[in-house]
Amino acid sequence: HIKIENGKVTRINEEDDILSALAKLGLDMKPISCGGNDDSWIQEREQWHSGANFFAFAPGKVIGYERNSNTLEALNQNGYEVIRAQEVIDGLKNPDNFKKCVVTIAGSELARGGGGARCMTMPFKRQKVDW
Repeated sequence: HIKIENGKVTRINEEDDILSALAKLGLDMKPISCGGNDDSWIQEREQWHSGANFFAFAPGKVIGYERNSNTLEALNQNGYEVIRAQEVIDGLKNPDNFKKCVVTIAGSELARGGGGARCMTMPFKRQKVDW
């Protein structure tokens, strides 16, 4: 943790881990394991398949790959509704109706681009279109 006062670094504290550091700042967080908590092989496999790579499109709402079923199950067990992107496209489910949700995309070809939903997202600016 670095403390800056008047534009100058006044103190640097080294912490044991990120969760303890955040807790000391009043941000108590509960980690949700990529790949679940049961099998280290599954955790590693889902990590390599971008299981920890989500794009946050609103507070408590993320987009990620549907192939990481153990990660999705861990999110579901922690209060996230799992919604398929096709359900959103078809108007069957609306992410706005859920406090926390993960919208899943098939996207196996996206990994060839070198990343997951967050890494493959690029900000852009455009003019309003009047349809």
